[in-house]
Amino acid sequence: MSNAQLQQILQQGGQAFGQGNLAKAEQCCRAILAQVVAEPNALHLLALIRRRQGRFAEAEKSLRQALSGQPDNAQMLNNLGNLLRDMKRQQEAIGAYEKAAAAQQGFAEPFFNLGLVYQSLDQHDEAIQALEKAQAINPNDPRFANAIGISFKETDQLDKAVEAYGHALKVKPDYYRALHNMGVALRMQDRQAEALDYYMRAMAIEPRVAELRYNLANALYELGRYDEADEQYRTAIALKPDFLDAHETLNQMYWEHGKRDLFAKSYQVGIKSAPDSAELREAYVKSLELAGNQEAAEAIVDEALSELGGDAGLFRRKARILAAKGDVDASVDYFDKAVNANPDHQPIRMDFSRLLIQKGEYERALGHLEAAEKLNLFDQEMWCYRGLCWRFLGDKREAWLNDYDRFVQPQRIETPEGYGSLEEFLEELEKTVTDMHVTQVRPLEQTLRGGTQTHGRLFFRPVPIVQTLRQQLEKCVSRYISSLPDDAEHPLLSRKSQTFRFAGSWSVRLTKDGFHVNHVHPAGWISSAFYVQVPESVCDTDQAHEGWIKFGESGLALGEGREEIRKIIKPEPGLLALFPSYVWHGTVPFTDDSVRMTTPFDVVPT
Repeated sequence: MSNAQLQQILQQGGQAFGQGNLAKAEQCCRAILAQVVAEPNALHLLALIRRRQGRFAEAEKSLRQALSGQPDNAQMLNNLGNLLRDMKRQQEAIGAYEKAAAAQQGFAEPFFNLGLVYQSLDQHDEAIQALEKAQAINPNDPRFANAIGISFKETDQLDKAVEAYGHALKVKPDYYRALHNMGVALRMQDRQAEALDYYMRAMAIEPRVAELRYNLANALYELGRYDEADEQYRTAIALKPDFLDAHETLNQMYWEHGKRDLFAKSYQVGIKSAPDSAELREAYVKSLELAGNQEAAEAIVDEALSELGGDAGLFRRKARILAAKGDVDASVDYFDKAVNANPDHQPIRMDFSRLLIQKGEYERALGHLEAAEKLNLFDQEMWCYRGLCWRFLGDKREAWLNDYDRFVQPQRIETPEGYGSLEEFLEELEKTVTDMHVTQVRPLEQTLRGGTQTHGRLFFRPVPIVQTLRQQLEKCVSRYISSLPDDAEHPLLSRKSQTFRFAGSWSVRLTKDGFHVNHVHPAGWISSAFYVQVPESVCDTDQAHEGWIKFGESGLALGEGREEIRKIIKPEPGLLALFPSYVWHGTVPFTDDSVRMTTPFDVVPT
């Protein structure tokens, strides 16, 4: 067979591969390899076929054989990186992309793919650097600007994200991904009406994408167009019956707006279309648990276990229900089943350790918490449980971890420029934020009782007085961080950084008899509550401590002798209490008819 014939067969194989005819593509590869045993291009194409088939080990073998004949082939190196990325071997993928970029100047794809790997590792500075190199080579490829926007969005640089998506759309106005992502970024900035426009443009191109319908529904919800939001959430679920976020948000809307007759019905509809989804069954059980319908939750989880068998998440839900009923021994058995089914499922470890602490089995709880630490070093709930175990075991590390005198600090904001007094600022802030409370009851998964909470991230709303508050709070957080000592082993101090971002921010309005149950903030680093409005009873100095914030008493209801308030702070308008996110905290109920308004937040290092 002549070289021209080989090239013709290779071209036919490439065309067949592009058309999805993998069998014909492989036939062409075999025909070439029968003539030239290690022909690199045929091995390369065969590797691409095996990757498409999900036969990754065979794909890697063929690709490395091809590279042995052409070690500096940039296309092969780039595709090796893609394969290694599929195989979750991210560091090796990075090396392959770097070799590909070095092997061929002006080749943008390796930089693009390198950026995607860094994004998957949450290394967004590195991702942006790589993606900007790809964009510099080919500024007319909208994928690069769109991917840059994603990294800016993930790091809360929303103005830059919007700019990047805008560049992608300037290059290609009908680029669906950039239209969708632009809508997401604008919504995160509370620019709901603008977001809606981009979502509608995207939907004209791809009307059957469940995630787009879901995000469109979110924007409609924030605009107060609840019936339209309801329709879009249900459309998203129809397109993707096991779309857990859509189910959760739709039912949260029903709960907060008093539509209890519709609550959790979407799960029943979804399960009919996706009966084999254990995750959907588990989410259904969770929603019933949160709503306090333990009997129905147990019936659903029993049915799911009977139909689907031993799923770790379902075992976990059954264990939680049994624990709530007081059947502790049976709960332990189901937690053991859950751990055996999935040892690397951190929420199972956390729930099991919680039960073991309640039982007084602290050493056994610490074993599960050690496993949880390997899965997520910075999970704040894991550290709060550890602190409890250390306290009850008399371990001096409890004082090292919590150190309430040093780590729990009240501060007061300064009077912002342009205001005659702090009281004037707080009065305007209270009026502005009150209008943002649009629901009737508390969110299901939140800790407040007897009040409401705002949606979204408060400090990202483009409202001048909210941004003024954010600036004042940033000063307080910086002072707090500067006051902390250094300790490379400590879960708070080892993350010490003067650069930080608000991972969460919201407003809470508590009314008469309202309070927060004792809790921690699992995804935070430093947390706080800023006091905007405080009832008169909170200002009293009697021993009742109505409305005060307390620290150290757990949310595990451990009973007399095992619960202890280690520090308590009296709220005052303009004051904030800063503390590690893993420190237990809650509030004492207050009894007068006034409102207690706060703007809590979480900060994480960047």
